[in-house]
Amino acid sequence: MRPVIDHVPFAGADLDALVERFENAGFAPQYGGEHTGMDTEMASLVLPDGSYLELLAPTDGDDAASHWPDFLAADAGPCAWCVDAGSVHSELQRAISHDITVRGPLRGRRETDKGTADWDLGFLGPRDRSVLPFVISDRTPREYRVPDSTLYGSPVSGIGRVLVAVDDLEAAVERFTRFYRLPEPDRDVDGRFGDLAAFPGQDVVLCEPTDGPVRERVDQFGPCPASVLLTADIEDAATRHPLADSRTLFGRRVRFVEGFDYRLGVIER
Repeated sequence: MRPVIDHVPFAGADLDALVERFENAGFAPQYGGEHTGMDTEMASLVLPDGSYLELLAPTDGDDAASHWPDFLAADAGPCAWCVDAGSVHSELQRAISHDITVRGPLRGRRETDKGTADWDLGFLGPRDRSVLPFVISDRTPREYRVPDSTLYGSPVSGIGRVLVAVDDLEAAVERFTRFYRLPEPDRDVDGRFGDLAAFPGQDVVLCEPTDGPVRERVDQFGPCPASVLLTADIEDAATRHPLADSRTLFGRRVRFVEGFDYRLGVIER
């Protein structure tokens, strides 16, 4: 199964404040409602290719019964990444056959303008040390869960890369190549993200930072997404969004969105 990104949860302590930060950066998230039984609410930034950022926060400032309470409390940004699975149950069974710890299948539900969105999800790997994505499959039509994009015609077209920070790059590469039957990755080095590995044709990049804020993030949360990069025409994007800190990763130009540090950026198509 090729890990095709469905969405990336982006955690904040307060949804209104998180939405305002995205609006100040030139984006227009849409409120998506509360998660039944989870004490969290969300807004969607749906991209033209159908993937989206899920802006996620506890309701009314309460301690959330979320899958990522530490990320919410710390206003930490990308806290996981999700891939679409035809069957969550089958994908969890496949993970078990690879000696991977799983949680699920679990049930998700949210009231939306289209009706009740209902889905299955499951988690791959230990709760606090997993680099693998969680998996989702819809019980109701996907458009119940994911509204139409408001970004058609925008320079931003989709999720281009999720950078997952790890303690041990070679162990993470081995896990991905074995579980997803991926070829050997390309390699790069960056002053902020450290040693990097990118699998040809895939949207995930693994990195092992040695110091600085990304290393501190791993020390605080364990292996986890550090940054999400949206595919864009960078020159056009710079006229609509506040961009800074230009660099090149794997031969492609990257700039980060001001106000989000390294956690949100754009990468050239």
